[in-house]
Formats: sequence, structure tokens, C-alpha cells
Amino acid sequence: MKFLYAYFTILFIVAQSFLFAQHSGTIFGVVTDENNEPIDGVVVAEYNSQISTVTHQDGTYSISIPISQKIRLSFHNIAFKDSIFDISLNNNETRELNVTLHRAGEQLDVVSIIARQDEGYIRIDPKLSLDMPSPTGGVEALLKSFQGVTSTNELSSQYNVRGGNYDENLIYVNDIQIYRPFLVRSGNQEGLSFVNLDLTNKVEFSAGGFSAQYGDKMSSVLDVEYKQPTKIGGSFSVGFLGATAHAEGVVKDKAQTRDVFTYLVGVRYKSNAYLLGSMETKGDYRPHFFDTQMLLNWNVSSKFEISFLGNFSINSYQYIPSNRETRVGTIQTAKKFTIYFDGQELDKYESYLGGLTFKYHIDSYNTLKLILSSYYAKESETFDIQSQYWMSDIEADLGTENEDIAQETSVRAVGTTLCHARNYLTALVSAADFRGEHKLGNNKISWGVKVQNEIINDQIKEWTRTDSTGFTLPITSTIPGEIVAFDDPSRVLSFGDNSYFAAINALNTVRFTGFVQDVWHIGGHNSQFLLNGGVRFHYWSYNREFTASPRLSLSYRPKKYQNLLFWVKTGIYYQTPFYREMRNSLGVLNDDINSQFSTQVIASCDYSFKMWKRPFKFSSEVYYKYMDNLISYNVDNLRIVYSGVNDAKGYATGIDLKLSGEFIDGMESWISLSLMKTAEDLYDDYYYDKEGSIVYPGYIPKPTDQRFAVNIFFQDHIPGFKPVRVHLNFVFASGLPYGAPNTERYQQTLRMTWYRRVDLGVSYIFLEPNRDRYIHKSKFVRAIKTAGIYLEVFNLLGISNVSSYTWVADLNNVLYAVPDYLTPRLINLKFAVEF
Repeated sequence: MKFLYAYFTILFIVAQSFLFAQHSGTIFGVVTDENNEPIDGVVVAEYNSQISTVTHQDGTYSISIPISQKIRLSFHNIAFKDSIFDISLNNNETRELNVTLHRAGEQLDVVSIIARQDEGYIRIDPKLSLDMPSPTGGVEALLKSFQGVTSTNELSSQYNVRGGNYDENLIYVNDIQIYRPFLVRSGNQEGLSFVNLDLTNKVEFSAGGFSAQYGDKMSSVLDVEYKQPTKIGGSFSVGFLGATAHAEGVVKDKAQTRDVFTYLVGVRYKSNAYLLGSMETKGDYRPHFFDTQMLLNWNVSSKFEISFLGNFSINSYQYIPSNRETRVGTIQTAKKFTIYFDGQELDKYESYLGGLTFKYHIDSYNTLKLILSSYYAKESETFDIQSQYWMSDIEADLGTENEDIAQETSVRAVGTTLCHARNYLTALVSAADFRGEHKLGNNKISWGVKVQNEIINDQIKEWTRTDSTGFTLPITSTIPGEIVAFDDPSRVLSFGDNSYFAAINALNTVRFTGFVQDVWHIGGHNSQFLLNGGVRFHYWSYNREFTASPRLSLSYRPKKYQNLLFWVKTGIYYQTPFYREMRNSLGVLNDDINSQFSTQVIASCDYSFKMWKRPFKFSSEVYYKYMDNLISYNVDNLRIVYSGVNDAKGYATGIDLKLSGEFIDGMESWISLSLMKTAEDLYDDYYYDKEGSIVYPGYIPKPTDQRFAVNIFFQDHIPGFKPVRVHLNFVFASGLPYGAPNTERYQQTLRMTWYRRVDLGVSYIFLEPNRDRYIHKSKFVRAIKTAGIYLEVFNLLGISNVSSYTWVADLNNVLYAVPDYLTPRLINLKFAVEF
């Protein structure tokens, strides 16, 4: 509470510095485009001062300006041409000024990222993904650079939000919920994310406090809307990591006055062989990831439309390892870990998604929508890999110029490990979702009911056998030993290296969900308050549990100083178990499991201002989440292993800060800082110390406890030659907790090394509108909107970041944590064209 009090005190002082008494007048109106569509995110600013505001989602704005002097008012959005007006007002005069902006004639240097002013969602333009240097690409690469979002694995598109894990994030595409693969263990296997950026029109993201219309998760929501094409177009790109292509078009009626049918089709292929071939474990990597998506829309009449969203994805991962050599420790404790492999791994993930949407516009104020969707996944994970390893002490030959020359002085560990798996899973999730939206004056009332059936069949057979120091260790044994992690050699834990489990699970359940919410604008054009209140309901046939989640948010913008925006959000967020949360480490389902839930309180402030006569914004958000009925888990790379029982409570608290703006004219950059602490307390968790006294560990860090993260995305161009641009992505974050397998949760509090990474991109846009398009006689060149070459240097500084640890026992049963490193420095080249 002291932290919250200090936060609000600072906000109050800052606000008071701007809310000084003066005589002023008011300009208000609506900003639209050439098609009379409202434009949100337009910066309305007095040209020579810091007085500014931003248009709302309906294009409205209101700004107070000094009187009795000539004021130059500018309307700026980088997707449109600027408009400037000279205005003079008398005291307390109110004048309406409606503005039409025309789209810029050239390809944007950068696409602006702005906060939606009413509900605090971050809106992302997907075109920016081309400029973000990242091995995975996609909208997730952008999200990882935002405040409150963290990731320490560049091979994965998964991300953590404010102390939550990957399974606590919601993803929607055109109001259809998207699911991630069940059996993926590492970023090597993951492949493509679902969202195809070539098809994407709008992306909105909330890191917490989202409204009742969004479903039953505790951390975040990513809401994606695909395009509605207005003309024929397309794009393609090709690079070292894969290729993409898409086509879009429209069919009009005979009178050419109305779009009857639109189509949007995209194809993607990706292979990580180039990335994986550079890692420490050498071998034959054969990853192939392919998907195709389509969105077909039929406007039956002016009131009724039908759309179909389809996706087919097939990811295969074949891995034949050969050897690995890792050097760890300090100069005094240097060791070499060597493995020779036999066998292979073959994984396959297929998924199919179909969604049919019927939308009926009763009139301009009332709309009904029915969504029928079905998702089918077929996954297999098979491997037989034998690892013959040894670990030895090494001593560098300081008398040579080559520091890599070292002599083995003694052998610490010798052994063989055999890993076997035959895991097969199929899942069918079908849903019918009926929604309505009604506008009543300043209110927008939304409601929805949904029924969903889940059929999951899972066959698990997996075991590990270790032959160490000349004898075969028994299956399911527990071997006490001293763990030596190279960053902390003093921890003493228990460890069991062998495991065996087999299970056959069949699940067929039904969920009923619903919501109702009201968004209330107070005051019309000069509205300063927006209230969003709603409640969400959920019933699950498996455990016969009924939950109700009330949620409320209130935003306030001072009437005279609309460059300031405050909002407060609170609510209860239940997360009903899906299949993975129900299954424990032995593959057994828990029949008596309940929903996890969190109570969230979030307070935020945005301040828009001008610096160097360019728009900037400073955002701050402080939050507290209390969580109960938690299902504890361990994380190994991307694999989350749940306890399968409601065995913990916890909390997450922190502050997120972000400064964004045009540090370089026309190119947006940002820096974000996130500070957080998240911990959990396992129920009835205790142990006996050496004196025989009982000890209760209490709160311990959650596996996602990343105390701080700094993200910088900076863009620049070559002076005097704007087509050549530089894009820098910088990440610096604290390490996550970890521990040896088969140890108690309170013992898993070691810390990984800090995650540090710099990715550099250089782009040359050699063809773009207004500069090249109309000076060529070739129809082919004139049809191209933009074309460019992108050179990317991943991990520019060559820092060895850690994804997980391999545990090795030596001759004295001392356990060593050998780090598994992520990708080294690599170069990627890609070519992209849009027409």
C-alpha cells in the first residue's frame, strides 16, 4: 500500500504541474479519412508548445488552447499527411473543427504503435514486424519489446506477461480462440506462430485488466483482426529462414458499387536448420514448418455477411544428434562436458482450424453474430537417443596464444543415458458462440453465450535410464547428492535422474461461458470519463464448477489537459484448467481440480507531449495481482510440467514504464522498463532441518519471477538517404529461477544468468511510392507498392544466453548444472515485396 500511495502521489504532483489556472478556449471535432471513416491515434497539438491530445477510437477530440493569440494547430498521424490550421479564440469560446486527413502517398518509414485511449489496449500495426530484427519474427517479436512482457528464448514465439506462464495468455483471431501445441518441449520444435502478419489488419494487446468479453485466462489477451481487402494485392518474402506469400482481392457487384466477395489467402514456410546448425549440439537438424490460411467473406446483403476462416498447419521436426562439447565454470573450476549421441528424435504436429461467422446488422445500432468453430490437433513425439558423456577438469595452457587449447587433468563423470518416448495426442475443440452488440446513446452494451466441447485422447509412454560410474541406476530411484550450479556451488538438494511413466487419458467435457458488459461514454465530444463494467460466467461439466468474474475499468482525461489520461482497472480473473494443467508429472489426471483465479488492481497514467516538435508519450502502470488455487509447475525450456493439483497461492506486483516517440523524425522508437516480483506459497509445504525442527519455506519465487527487464527498439536512417534504415533491438533482463529435476519446489530457487541480447537490422527500401513508382514506364514496377532487402545480425555481441540446464552426477555423486546455450551470432538476409 505504501508503494501505491507513493505512485499516486507522484502522479498527482505531475498532474498538478500541468493543471495551472489560465484563460483558455476549446476546440473540438472529429477527424476522418477520405472515406469519412474516423481515425484514432491522431496527435492534435499546438505547434509551438506542449499542449496536445490524441483522437479517440471514434475520431473525436477536444483540446484547450490559450486565448487572444494566433495558435497554429497541427493534426499528425504518420499514416496520413499532416494538416495545419491557424486559429484564434476568445475567452471561454468553444469552436467545432472537423478535419479530413489524406493518406500519405509513400510507404511509411515506420508504423506507429499507440495506446487505445478508452480501455488501455496497445494497438499494434503489423507492418512494423518487417523492421524488427528477430529469429522468430511475427507479432510476438514486437510484444516481447513491450513493458510487462518478457521472454528469454529467441527461438520461441511464446512470452510471459507479469509473472504468468505461456498458458495464461489468450489469443483470438477474428473472435476465434487460438490454441498452442500441447507436446512442444523447446523452441527448436515450435515452428510458426498462428498469426499470419501478411493477412493482419489490426492487433490489440492487454497485459492485464481486460474486459469481460475476453475469456478465462489470468495474464493477457492478444486480439487479432484479419484484413477486409478493398482491391487486388499481395506480397511475398524469402530469406534464409523461410518464405511467405499472400494474395488478396475483391469481387464487386455488377454496378461496381458494393463488395460482394473478398478473399485473403496466405502461405508460409519456415525452417530453423540454419539457426539450429549453429548451436553447441551438432547433428542433422531437419525442421520443416508449413501452414496456409484463408479468410473468405461474402456480403450477402447490406445487412448480412458470412465469413470463413481456415487454417492448415503441419510441423515436422527430425533431429539426429551427433556430439556436443561445452566448457563451463571459471578459470579455477574450468570443466569440459562432452557427449556423443546415437539415435534420433522425430516429432510431428498437425492442426486444422475452421471458423464460420454469420453477422447480421439489424440497423446501425444493433448487431448479432454467430461463430461456429472447430480446432483439431494431431501430435506425436517419438525419440530414442543414447547419450554417452563424460566431464573432466581442464587446465588452460597459459603459455600459448590460443586460449582454446586446454589439457584434461582428471575425469569427473562418465556415464550413459538412454531416453525413450512414444507420446501421441489428439484434440478436438468445437464451439458455438452467439454474440450481440447494441448502441444506446452513449452506451455500448455487449453480450455473448458460448458452448464448447473438448475431446482429448492422450497416450504417454516415456522413460529415462542412466548407467553412471559403472553401474545401472534403478528406475524411479531418488539419489541424494550435492548440486553444484556454477553460479552457486553451495546448494544442497535431492535428485532423481531416472524416470518412467505411462498413461492413457481420454477426456470429453463441455464448457458453458457467457458475458455481459457495458461501455459508457460520459459527455459526448467533450467526454472525459469512460466506464467499462461487466461480468463473465463459466461452467465446466468435468468438475461441475461455476464461476463469476466481475470486471470494471474507469478512464479519466482532464477536460482542459487532454494530453493526460488516467485509468483504473480491477476484476477477478478465473483460469479454468485445460488439459495440461490437469495432468501431473506422471501423466495422471486429477478429477478434483478447480479453477485458478487472481484478483487484479491496475492504475495507469499516460502523458502525451511534444519534444523537438515531434510527438512523444510516457506511459506508466502499477499493478498488484493476488492469486489463489494455483496449480504449481516447473519449467524446462518451453515445457511446463504441472503438479496437477491446486496446491499454492501467490502474488505478482510491479511497475511498467515506457517512453515512445519519434526520436528520429518519422520513425518511432521506444524504451521500456519493467520491475516485478512474483512469488508463491505451497500449501502444507515443510521440511525438517538438521536439528529435526520443522521449517515452513513460505513464499518462494515462481518459475517466471523475472525481477527486471529493459527493452529498447531504436530506428534511424542514413543522413541524406532515407531508404537505408537501421533497426536495433536490445534486451537486458534478470535470470529466471530454476532447480534440479525431482527436487522439492522450495529448493528450486537458483538463478539463471542474465539474459542479454542485441539484434541489428539494416534495410534498404529500393522501391516505394512517390519516389520510384510513377517514374517507371514498366507496368510491373508501377504495380509494386514497396520492395526492400533486409540484412539482420542476430545476437550481435555473441553473448551465450542460457535456455535450460543439463544435470550430471560425478563419481562422488555431486551434481553439476551444465548450461544449454541459445543461438550464437548469426546473419540473416531476406527480400520482401508488396504489390
